[in-house]
Amino acid sequence: MIETVNPDTLTMARESRGVSQASLAEAVGVTQGLISKAENGIVSLSTDEVQKVAKVLDYPVSLFYDRDHMREAGSGCLYHRQRKTMPARLLRELDANMRMRNLNVRRLLNGLRMERDRTFFTLDLDEYGGSPAAVAQALRRAWRIPHGPISNLTALIESAGGIVYATDFGTRKLFGMSCWATRDYPLFFLNSAAPTAVLRWTIAHELGHLTMHWSPSNGDTEDEADEFAGEFLAPQDEITPELRNLRFANLPTLKMYWRISMKALINRARRLGAIDPVAAIRLFKQYSAHGYNDVEPFALSPEPATLLDEAVRFHLDRHGYSQAELAEAVRLTESEFDRVLLGSYARRGPLQLVKG
Repeated sequence: MIETVNPDTLTMARESRGVSQASLAEAVGVTQGLISKAENGIVSLSTDEVQKVAKVLDYPVSLFYDRDHMREAGSGCLYHRQRKTMPARLLRELDANMRMRNLNVRRLLNGLRMERDRTFFTLDLDEYGGSPAAVAQALRRAWRIPHGPISNLTALIESAGGIVYATDFGTRKLFGMSCWATRDYPLFFLNSAAPTAVLRWTIAHELGHLTMHWSPSNGDTEDEADEFAGEFLAPQDEITPELRNLRFANLPTLKMYWRISMKALINRARRLGAIDPVAAIRLFKQYSAHGYNDVEPFALSPEPATLLDEAVRFHLDRHGYSQAELAEAVRLTESEFDRVLLGSYARRGPLQLVKG
């Protein structure tokens, strides 16, 4: 039986490199029409053509025959915090890169069992009166989160089996995206160029999408995810007394305690009615006058992810994979595997979160 190229994988691989059909066709020495037909599943590519495509795009040949479906209906690979000026081409490239990491993660987790303290839930927004804040409160209870700020949101997400992966997006117009890596484990794909406060809000925002928006919503899903994030990170009953008559001088202390940005604190105070619109405008003007729109001071300590590192180390140390074998297994070249997944393998420590 002759193997045929997976059209979705071919498209994903090309878009992840930011290469057009025309450019790929020229580099491979075929027509753009052939690439287009192959991506639409009308024709396949010859073995020689696949090898050339793999070399141009710097992926192993095996990737293009992988039968994983990259664009399954209802996959959830639709959530992202972006600015309206985000170029469509760059968004497609980043979306394709997230899908690639999604494939890598699924294959990496194959055969491993997570040691989880929590599980992810999908909750029906209508059952909570259409209130994203009520959904956030329910998840905090289910995850047994104590009162007060969440000291390390990344660790909390990983304790439920969530995969947090950060890389430089090459833009400040997109902070993060999310999708389900498997049925139980979501992937949080984050822009490493963003400060910790922004990444924490982005993770909480994406968690809101994954929790509430598993089915179509008639509301403003971005606003709903932001309301969820605010309540999840800084519950109304706890933070409102600290935001009443909010003064600009108090923002740094509140930021360091609640571990959310000063801008988010002003927005939270306005949303909760702790300050009136005039006071909010005054605070935002002070914020802008201090130059904080460019760089906000009082940076929060990073919250590095560890779960992927542990999974890689388990395969290398316990399952006896070589780095070349594991790279092939997750459908990356060895050099890219070293760059994007090997991570801090050299930093040895106890393996805790995964088992064979």
